Amino acid sequence: MPTAPRDPQEEQLETLLREAHAALDRGDVRAGRETSQRILKAAEASGHQRFEARALLCLAHCDRMLSRYRRAHRASQRAVQLFQVLRDTSGEVMALSTHAFVSINLGRNEEAVEAALLSVRLSQFLEKDEHSVLSYNALGVAYFWSHSFEKAEQALRTAVQIAEQARPALSTFQPRVNQWWTEVIRVFYERYYVGALPALDQLRTLREAVLAVMAGGDRPSNGAGTHVTTEAVLLFGLALDQCWNGRIGQAQLDVDALSNWAQRYGTVTWLSALESWVRAEVAWARQDWQLAQQHAARMIDVAVEVEHEQLACLGHLLSSQLYVAQGRNGEALDELRRLRLREQLIRSDGLDTREKVVEWQVELRQRQQSVDRLELTSRQLEKLSLEDTLTGIPNRRNFELYAGELLRSGQGRGHPPCVALIDVDRFKQINDHHSHQVGDAVLKRIAQILKSHVREEDMAARLAGDEFVIVFKNAELRIAQQVCARIQAAVRSFDWGTIAAGLQSTISVGVAAAEPGDTVESLTHRSDQAMYAEKKRRR
Repeated sequence: MPTAPRDPQEEQLETLLREAHAALDRGDVRAGRETSQRILKAAEASGHQRFEARALLCLAHCDRMLSRYRRAHRASQRAVQLFQVLRDTSGEVMALSTHAFVSINLGRNEEAVEAALLSVRLSQFLEKDEHSVLSYNALGVAYFWSHSFEKAEQALRTAVQIAEQARPALSTFQPRVNQWWTEVIRVFYERYYVGALPALDQLRTLREAVLAVMAGGDRPSNGAGTHVTTEAVLLFGLALDQCWNGRIGQAQLDVDALSNWAQRYGTVTWLSALESWVRAEVAWARQDWQLAQQHAARMIDVAVEVEHEQLACLGHLLSSQLYVAQGRNGEALDELRRLRLREQLIRSDGLDTREKVVEWQVELRQRQQSVDRLELTSRQLEKLSLEDTLTGIPNRRNFELYAGELLRSGQGRGHPPCVALIDVDRFKQINDHHSHQVGDAVLKRIAQILKSHVREEDMAARLAGDEFVIVFKNAELRIAQQVCARIQAAVRSFDWGTIAAGLQSTISVGVAAAEPGDTVESLTHRSDQAMYAEKKRRR
């Protein structure tokens, strides 16, 4: 059956996107950015949201390569929102991973971890292993800059395993480079806290593993821009390794080579901050304190200029260590105070950006003409997480993703899924007569009871307020009802007086089994009706 002809403007935008990516591959980042901006303006004017999202993602990549992380942050955030509206999970995973990278460079650690975690979870609904590798790699980077080194290593190890087990095998270069980066940052902080360098064997082992991967032909993309960054970063690691092992002359030669690569962008980038870092370390090893302090200050200035807040913070810590090595403890404390001020500015900057995010979300709402789109864009105001922050169990979005997947793939295999909707009886009275703090404690306890009564393959989630839901993956309606009866008994028999004197709490439950053609909404609605019917009978 012949396919319908494509819109001529879509063909033109597709061609421009290929040109933008080709410019990035040959290292002409500025040309790629200009082309991406042309696509964005044309897509906004014509209402082509898919091209708008793809142009924003390309812009984020360009600005990230140019070390303009605030611009990249704005572009990646808007790309995430648009891909959500379009229900494009693949695009959303890539945009979230990019957003995690630029957020971490800006020092917004929690935002980066949230974006990377969501990217990992969403990638599990896709069939392409490269999405999972990309997501776990981003999660590892977010963790190690947040100083969660064990979690970082676990995430990056997972990325490597997925890449190696894929058919055909995928590149392990980026996660292996980031394993090495994890050790660099860990060594730096251990020296700061302990006062001396730890053993460097693991650092050397990880860097040699990267070189072995490259020698085996597993290299990054052939893009000139990527090649420049790769060569500079590897030289940085070599120079730092030489310096920390006392080979100062060789370290000086390596950092000079690093400088040559860093200058190839034709503008100041984060690579120049790496150069200043190593030069400060070399001067420290030679006990040239004045020169070392100058390079540490230069590292901070460059990092601030290119908006790499993580390196700016490392620069302050490096400067403080230099003062301590000279016995100038008062000046070391002053440097730490400047670090605390910078961290406060990072937090304030993050709050200001949230206001921009709200403006974009309102703009997206106004551009949707159907109720379905309005409901979808409203979810963009939710936190980028699949876990309920109060109770620690899955939240509404997690439930909808899981239940939707079961409805799409579970029909015809075993028993259809069942959904139980749960409501805390007279919850408003608990808040009014005791306190909202007690009410929160009740919700947490009920969440724990739900979790303890369901199987690993089932899901207990909090929808909102005092409403919970359970998804039974493969159970007869009768069995699901029996489990819910046991849950009601467990709630009823719990010693609520241990939370507040005179406190009592019960729940109402309605259960429904999936039927052919069911959606998450229709199945939940029938469960809701059953729950309210039970409330009416009990009253």
